[in-house]
Parts: sequence; structure tokens; C-alpha cells
Amino acid sequence: MDITRNKPIDTQEIVVNLGRLEETISHLRKKRDEHNTLTKEALAQRNEINLEMNELLVKAKEHMTKRDELNAQVKESKEKRKKFQEDLQEKKALLEELTEKEGDVKEGDIRKKKRLMKNLTEEVDKLEWNLQTRVLSSEEEKNMIQELEKLSERINKLAADVHVTTSQNQVWREISSIQKQINYLHVIIIDSAKESQIFHNLMNQFFQQVNVLRKKANDFHKEFLDSKKIADTHHKEFLNKVSEKNELRKELKEIQKEVRKNIQDKIRSNLEENAQKAFTKYERGENLSMEEFRLLVEKGMI
Repeated sequence: MDITRNKPIDTQEIVVNLGRLEETISHLRKKRDEHNTLTKEALAQRNEINLEMNELLVKAKEHMTKRDELNAQVKESKEKRKKFQEDLQEKKALLEELTEKEGDVKEGDIRKKKRLMKNLTEEVDKLEWNLQTRVLSSEEEKNMIQELEKLSERINKLAADVHVTTSQNQVWREISSIQKQINYLHVIIIDSAKESQIFHNLMNQFFQQVNVLRKKANDFHKEFLDSKKIADTHHKEFLNKVSEKNELRKELKEIQKEVRKNIQDKIRSNLEENAQKAFTKYERGENLSMEEFRLLVEKGMI
């Protein structure tokens, strides 16, 4: 009897606690969902930037490949030019040797032309040295190459005028051919180096854009991790409160079940007592009320 009287007080307290838990659960669910939304948005932003960054990296690597190809071409041309320059020096040494053997058999104008040829050859050597050792702009280098070509033509004309030997003519033709190859390689080196620099600059521009985007992507990634951490924390608290609510509901059901059982036991006890009183009256021949009569019939006592 005491349990039946105290249980409603416990039940009311549980109901109040359940209400408070529902409010807390609702609040945690809302906070969790808000941060899950922020997490998805940050993830989408990060992935979008990563896609853009990958596209820029592809372009940067394409320019890098082109630059490296041109640099390789410059390197190869310089190696060829160096070999031609070595050949040129050998041919000039040979020509000088042949000229010494010929001697000073010519006089007057021929001698002047020979001196001029020597002076022009020295100018060519000086220009060749400057091309190899000085830092020149593209325009200066092209002008120097044009000057070399003009000097070579003048020397060839003078060689024909002084009637040098057949061997000397052959050497001069070889020198002229080598010089043309050197000049041609000069142009290739200048143009390829200039084009390589263009692709290098473009590559750097793309890499700079990639670095800017990478910083943005890292910021969004940090935002993603922070939001996910907060969302996970709220979700954990949410699950704990849901578990606590389920435990309270279970306890409430057990109490309610026990209350109902006690009430039913009390009712059965009261019915048995009333039935017994009614049966006693029946045995004494006393008048029974309709309720007492119905109760004895239901109990099978009459």
C-alpha cells in the first residue's frame, strides 16, 4: 500500500527529468546538425579548390616540360657550337700555316689586302671571344652575329682577290661554312633561350596561383576538421543523453508496471473481501444488493 502511494511521486520526477532530457537532446541535435552542415560546406569548398589547383598544376607542368625541352635544345646547340668553334680554330691555324708557307711573293696591293684579311680575321676572333665570354642582350648578340657574317663575306672576297693557293681556298671555304653553322647555332640558342624564359615565367605564374589556392584549401581543410570535431562532440553527447533518456523510460515503465500490479492486487484483494462478506450475508439469509449478488455469481460462489 505504501509503495502504491509513493510511486506517483517518483514517476512525476522521472517525467520532469525526461522533459529536460528531451530539451537537451533537441539542442544537441540542432548543434550537431549545424556543424555537420558547416563540415560539408568546408569539405565541398576544399574539394572544389583542389580540383582547380590540380588543373593549374597540369598547365604548370606542361609549361615546365616545354621549358625543359627548350633548355635541352639550348644545351645541345651550345655543345655543337663549341665543337664548331674548336674546328674553326683548327682551320684558322691551318690557314695561317699555309699562308706562312706561301711567303711574301706578292707585293703592293696584294700585300695590303693580306694585311686587311689579317685584321679582319682578328676582328672575327675578337667577336667570337665576346660572344663566348660576355653577357649580352638578345639584340646585342644578334647584331654581333650579323657583323660576323659581314666580316666573313669580306674575308672571302679578299681571299679570292689575292689569289691564294687552292689549299687555302679550300680552308677558307671550310672556315666560311663553319662560321655559318656557328652563326646559325647562335640564333637557335638565343631564340630557344628567349622562348624557354617565356615558358618558365608562365610556369612560375601558375605555380604562384597554385600556392595561393593551396593556402585557401588548407584553411578550408582546417575549418572542415574543426567543424567535424565539434559535430562529433555534440553527437557523442547527443547519444549519451538519448541513452540516458531510454534508461529513464525503461525505469518509468517498470514503475508504472509495478503500480498497475499493486493496484490490480489491491482490487483483487478488495473484491475477495467484498465477496466473502456478501457470501456471509447470503448464508445468513440476509438480503443482497445487486452488486453483491453479481459479485458472488462472477466468483461462482452461488
